[in-house]
Amino acid sequence: MVDTGIAPPIQPADGAASRRVRRILENQALTAETELGRQLRVVLMETELEYNREANAHRDPKVLAAWSSASRLLRERGGELLSAFQRHVHAGLMTIGTGRSPRPAGAAAATPQAGELRLVDDLDLDEDGLIASSAARCESRNSLALQLMGYRYGVLAAAPAFDAEHLPLGPTALSHALRASAGALGLALEARVVLYRTFEKIALAHYPALLETLNTRLAGDGVLPHLSFIPVRVRPAANDRMHLDAPTAAADPRGPDQPTTAGERPQDPRPAAAASPRIAPTEGRFAQLQSLLAMRRKLLAKLRPGEQDDRVRERLPAADVQAALARMRSTQARAADLTEVRHAVLAQARQQRGHGVVLADPDADGFELFGLFQAQLERLLRKGSPGEILVERLRLPLLQLALRDHGFFVDPRHPARRVLDAVSLAGANWLADDDLDPQLLGLLQRAVGTVLEDGQAQHDSFVAANHALQAGLQAAARKHEMSERRQVEAARGRERLGLARQQANAEIARILAGRGLPRFHGMLVEHAWADVLALAWLRSGEESTAWQELRDATEAIVEAALAPGRPAEPGFTGRLESALSLVGYHAEEAGMIARALANGRAEEEDELASRTELVVQLRARTRLGDEGGAIAAGEDSPRTASQQAAWDRLAGLAEAQWVDLRLAGRDAPVRRRLAWVSPRSGQALLLNRRGMRAEDATLDDLCRRLAAGDLALVEADTHPAELAWQSTYATLEHIAGGQEASHG
Repeated sequence: MVDTGIAPPIQPADGAASRRVRRILENQALTAETELGRQLRVVLMETELEYNREANAHRDPKVLAAWSSASRLLRERGGELLSAFQRHVHAGLMTIGTGRSPRPAGAAAATPQAGELRLVDDLDLDEDGLIASSAARCESRNSLALQLMGYRYGVLAAAPAFDAEHLPLGPTALSHALRASAGALGLALEARVVLYRTFEKIALAHYPALLETLNTRLAGDGVLPHLSFIPVRVRPAANDRMHLDAPTAAADPRGPDQPTTAGERPQDPRPAAAASPRIAPTEGRFAQLQSLLAMRRKLLAKLRPGEQDDRVRERLPAADVQAALARMRSTQARAADLTEVRHAVLAQARQQRGHGVVLADPDADGFELFGLFQAQLERLLRKGSPGEILVERLRLPLLQLALRDHGFFVDPRHPARRVLDAVSLAGANWLADDDLDPQLLGLLQRAVGTVLEDGQAQHDSFVAANHALQAGLQAAARKHEMSERRQVEAARGRERLGLARQQANAEIARILAGRGLPRFHGMLVEHAWADVLALAWLRSGEESTAWQELRDATEAIVEAALAPGRPAEPGFTGRLESALSLVGYHAEEAGMIARALANGRAEEEDELASRTELVVQLRARTRLGDEGGAIAAGEDSPRTASQQAAWDRLAGLAEAQWVDLRLAGRDAPVRRRLAWVSPRSGQALLLNRRGMRAEDATLDDLCRRLAAGDLALVEADTHPAELAWQSTYATLEHIAGGQEASHG
């Protein structure tokens, strides 16, 4: 069963206020359940048809049987799914006005309590991302109406305004209700994905009309009936910041809007000014970029005289530019670069008007700036990589948006910039083949697909894509961070094992004092007993009683091997056998090794065959700490002054550091995570972006590479798109500085 995260409906307390709130909520539930029930029946029928189409498209009997089973299940139990969906919707609504904060169905499953922590399967993350993306697209298309509903539901709940995610009839709640209902029905993940997409295509497509009906019904029931959206006018002032628009209540002849329902408290729907987000004016900052572009054109005119066209031509309206770009996308016209796109736009306009035209200054500057940025970005992407392909698919939608919304050029937090930044990383020329997470690539592909579905490249499409993308990126980042921590902990454990073996070997060498043991007994001491000593040092340390007792036992073992025939102390063999069992030897092996170590010889001549078999087993056995790697006791050659300085720099790193590493067979360096170094053992840990071990390296090897220029520390792990923006802006500033210096 899927945990819906919703408790059974709680009956409001008696009283006029509660009865009125309940009546209003029952009206909302009746309206929603009637309309959504009608739409969901269509969704179920269309989904069943889609299951049948999937079954007919596959020849694999197992796949065909799976889709046929899903179709039969939906046909036979679709009514149960519909009823469960309506129960979830009704239960969510009934939490309003009870002092309980409504949660979307499935929220509890997504956020387990500390006592019920669990690992999240990759399929769960995919399903979460799909639902979040679908809900975000619907929320972005209906943001204003959802905001108005949020204020009205806040009045009903005697609480602050609800955001879209927590509205009981919002897209997120409805999507989670569908997920809980489908999960309870027993549909497989692939079948549920088809159901979610059909629900978005049919039910959520009609959601704006339902939302308008619900808001109208609330207003008719007296809940903020005069609430409307009034844009805040921006007044010129010394402070060049502006407030975002907010919904306000229109003036009422009765005075300030007072709730008409008894027990409801007045609520001002306007957010406090101090809490309003504030943004710097976009056009002022874009004008600065335009002035830098003008200086660049002036310099190019000097370098290439005679190329300037002084003819006065008609300016092409921005709407016509957008229409031309939309046509290019719909016809999938190919263009090698932005110059060809610009020529195609002007050629279309010339055919339509019968004479040549030019772009208006803002569009011309936008084309030029976007082209400069694209040229810089292409240098940072690896040809044919998944990221480079996705960036190419985003080129025209980004251009459409950038020409219409100049915030793209000046605001690093712009949703389109954030989408592009994430996508560009998948094509970075410093990315290795093992860096790209298939799950993350799927997330990027879905985000790009969300943008490409909108032929006009509206701002809301990028908001929806970014919303779903960031949630997935955060989940991936947490997974990679956990993997990195595990790798670091494992490296430290391997180091301790290596140091323990080193200490055990040193103790054996001290006790032997240059004396040689018989070959068989020497192998037993070096392979089996050394592991016992290493484990004791690792667990208890060299000051412990256990370590001291094992040192004394080691001296007795050496004496028995050098002077065989002397009887061992009572119980000595048993103590050795017990110690050997702690390092993984089973009883028969431990007993045989213990007797040989305690007595210094085989007890019977017929044990020679057993000794031979034991030697073979010891040589094939993985010893304690073998995977830890050797501890660097000394260097192959002394370090130069520059190599020693590099050693000191790397050994002094307090935190994990990104590095660019040159590898044989690659033109561009590979970016790795130097997650851990240990001057004590000379070990180092390099990880890829997924938090997995990459190249094996020692601290000495890395310091020599750093001194030779084959390794470089990366101060900031900036993604290619943001690096391209920084480089573009720096180039323009450099040109402007040169122009000013020449005139100075």
